[in-house]
Amino acid sequence: MTDKYLLRCDDCSYEFLLKTDSLSEADVAIDNQKFTLVYYTCPKCNKIYRVILKDKRYEELAEDLERTKNRIRKNHGSNNFEFARVLNGMVRKKHERLRNYLDRLNKQFPGTFTFVVSENNQKDKFIKYLP
Repeated sequence: MTDKYLLRCDDCSYEFLLKTDSLSEADVAIDNQKFTLVYYTCPKCNKIYRVILKDKRYEELAEDLERTKNRIRKNHGSNNFEFARVLNGMVRKKHERLRNYLDRLNKQFPGTFTFVVSENNQKDKFIKYLP
């Protein structure tokens, strides 16, 4: 099932329906560091809204969290309640660590993103970070 959200653009005040499966990803470079930007755009003015900025460390933390969640799924039904309690505590800590990392990353790069069109070919456009 796809979640839907009614949003209003900050720039042009256009109201639009955002579906979670309509998010886009693009590779971006900021200060010679590589990131993946997950974003959506206003369909009227093309303003880019950041959902998340991911890098290699984010991927490592998210993968570690997912591995622990899989351990919980495998433990389900085993009646090993102490192990389940330990795993749940691990998930909470790893989730908190991931959230803190994302907060630090967003504070480090608080700017906005915009589309830039190539001078040679108007069809080619890329995303640029504006501090």
